[in-house]
Amino acid sequence: MLFENFENFILTEECFNNHDVSHIDNDGNQHYLKHSEYIAYLGEITVLLANRATIKVEQAEKLFDYNNGTIHIFYNDIDGPSFEEHTDPVDVLIECLDGTKIMEVDGTTVILQPNQSVLIPAGTKHRALNNKKALMISYGIHDTETLNGLREDDRDLQPRL
Repeated sequence: MLFENFENFILTEECFNNHDVSHIDNDGNQHYLKHSEYIAYLGEITVLLANRATIKVEQAEKLFDYNNGTIHIFYNDIDGPSFEEHTDPVDVLIECLDGTKIMEVDGTTVILQPNQSVLIPAGTKHRALNNKKALMISYGIHDTETLNGLREDDRDLQPRL
């Protein structure tokens, strides 16, 4: 998947119907899109893309035929918002699909180009720096937290710290 593929996918009814979509604000807070109508969703996604937001798509394991946990797709523009430094309770594999993904993992800067990845062990502090435009996928190995979350409540989640 490349930038253009993602930008086209995020605007589809298939994405609206089958994935939880959220954006990350400038304070590092995650906000789920809560629309029940596709046209309202489409309007908000268009605004988010125009405003160069960081967008997260959950339940992406459906797209990649992945059965060993969760996959989230992250799309960010140059200097896009990001979560603060945090840890995850499961191992996470970050793979860059397009652009350049710059991460800080346990105090070390990691620069990923397309088709490169980094494994972040459970409990390791990390964050995305988002200095460059990037499209990446995050594999939560053996994670089940967001497998069935599809708009099941009105949550606004904050990252685990």
